[in-house]
Amino acid sequence: MRYFIVACFIGLLLCGNIQAATMEVSIYYDPAKGNAWIDPAQVAPAVEKALTEKKIECSIMNTKALVDYMNANPEGIVIMTSGIAPGEIFKSQGDKDLVHKWLFAGGIMFWTGDWPFYYWDVPANCPGAGGEASVFGVTMTQGADGTKVKATAKGKELIPSINKEHLSSRPVSMAILDSRKFTYESYADNGTLADPIAFQAEEMKGWFVNVHTWPEGVITKEQLGLEMAELLENRFLVDQDVEAKDKLAATWGLIKNF
Repeated sequence: MRYFIVACFIGLLLCGNIQAATMEVSIYYDPAKGNAWIDPAQVAPAVEKALTEKKIECSIMNTKALVDYMNANPEGIVIMTSGIAPGEIFKSQGDKDLVHKWLFAGGIMFWTGDWPFYYWDVPANCPGAGGEASVFGVTMTQGADGTKVKATAKGKELIPSINKEHLSSRPVSMAILDSRKFTYESYADNGTLADPIAFQAEEMKGWFVNVHTWPEGVITKEQLGLEMAELLENRFLVDQDVEAKDKLAATWGLIKNF
């Protein structure tokens, strides 16, 4: 009887940790909502294709599905493809917004398409740069058209397909991140401004990842999807896999002493 109970316990743990290691990624696109410079009707399928080719489980989700996913997966992964967040997760209300709660609880959000949280639903709803401050406590994105950035060593390692040089018009100021004690990883920068970049505000358990927030030059939807897929595979899904294995190892040590 004792061994039967242990076997059942192991089975439940394995199921739970396998789910953690293979969490489905949410790709947000809702034709009922607005978009910025980007065409999410083309970008979302391109991102889905790139992730699927790397065996990363994913689904394109509308606003209702996105809200359900974020509520059910506080440490999930969301890719925003519209450049605009839906009002159901963001209305520039600070910690009252679902996206703020979710990121600080451990969620990971990739963003492309325009200045993060500059609008909600449609461009007419425009808190501007204050929207970003509402989520993170400070505005770090800069309106710097045609900023030339070079891939960093970490960028080349984690995003093998990244161009050695490219232009960005909505890069992030690393000096502002430093001044507010953010944790961050730059994947391409000019020593001052970065894009792509991943960062965490103080006390934020999740990550926010800018990937060509407003690219200049030739960044195709296929290239955008590939870079996101590579960064997920080599950086953020690796963390989940290691965490799941560590939990199993620790639990097995307890079981042996049962």
